[in-house]
Amino acid sequence: MNSRERVIATLNHKEPDKMPIDCGGTIVSTISRTPHNAIKKLLGINSPQEPITNPIIDTVVPCPELLEKWQVDFRRVAMKAPSSLDEAGDDSQSFQATSAATDEKPIGFEFADEFGTIWRKAQYDFCPVDYVMKEFELDDLKEYKWPDPYDSGRVEGLEEEAKALYENTDFAITADIMCGGPFEQACWIREYATFLVDLYVNPKFAHTLLDMITDYDIGLWDAYLDKVGLYVQVVAQGDDIGMQDREYMSPELYKEFIYPRHKRLYDFIHSKTKAKIFMHTCGSVRKLIPYFIEAGIDILNPIQYVAKDMGLEGLKKDFGSELCFWGGGISTQIIPEYSLQDIEDVIKKNLDILMPGGGYVFSPTHNIQFECPPEATIKIYDSAVKYRNY
Repeated sequence: MNSRERVIATLNHKEPDKMPIDCGGTIVSTISRTPHNAIKKLLGINSPQEPITNPIIDTVVPCPELLEKWQVDFRRVAMKAPSSLDEAGDDSQSFQATSAATDEKPIGFEFADEFGTIWRKAQYDFCPVDYVMKEFELDDLKEYKWPDPYDSGRVEGLEEEAKALYENTDFAITADIMCGGPFEQACWIREYATFLVDLYVNPKFAHTLLDMITDYDIGLWDAYLDKVGLYVQVVAQGDDIGMQDREYMSPELYKEFIYPRHKRLYDFIHSKTKAKIFMHTCGSVRKLIPYFIEAGIDILNPIQYVAKDMGLEGLKKDFGSELCFWGGGISTQIIPEYSLQDIEDVIKKNLDILMPGGGYVFSPTHNIQFECPPEATIKIYDSAVKYRNY
């Protein structure tokens, strides 16, 4: 099998010749800039600095030498920043990288995103510090001018890029995450605690905001999939709704507020492409998985198995016939505590659980972070290659 055939078989719950391996197919299953540079230095790779694929989490797609070494089956096509940001200056950015930027911003650097939320550089990535809608009332929300999802700069050259990958390579192609989901985007523009309180004391505001975000996201996917929908095998959407020990909200609140928007968004995506829908949400979300399936997702990422109720055996047993799993090969939260032999042993154990019957794509539980030694990262992907055969 080639990579594309392997991935298609896997995502249709069939055992392929080999387990698919991902590193760089999405902005949540790749390597951050700092550890990537450390790996290149250790291995003597002298390729140019890779462009940042997401300015907030400082991710890169691994260099070609590593993609080949680790037998990575995926290549991404990514929505670009809107042309309107070119007029806003260097201190404005979108969810997508504004350009093929490689320069590293200093700690404390701030930028405004398309919505007006201010993000500040911490040690290695950014966090929101000033939320554009935190003080909004309902009337303010109705007057707010949303970014244009159909800005032509977002999709410039994407059809040609996706078509070339489809016709000239045998890799599986992902349409990478390019917007926050309804819940997460609401938290980024309203502020986490404020929006969660809205669900109880200001439900009309919450419903209106969620509908507006969903409309915006659908507009982005409409523009995106018009260009790449014929060529991609996976469509990736994020909406972090889990914490380490619980969901952000009860299943009842999820069903009332978030589920209808997820369902509308995923139904729209399915209407535009035959690709499988990949949903990224960190943390403990087991109670919500039946609703995710009902809403229309095909792939759950990651499997954060050190979070509460996210044990691999139970998830595979209870949901493996309906969901594909992407991630969970090893927990990025505890990699620095492991010896190289520990890493190989854990990956072998987890693959023995996740690979049978197909439906599993290898990656760690999230991006490789700065605290992961380069030797450990190399061992992770070398182990995936070692144990990938069915």
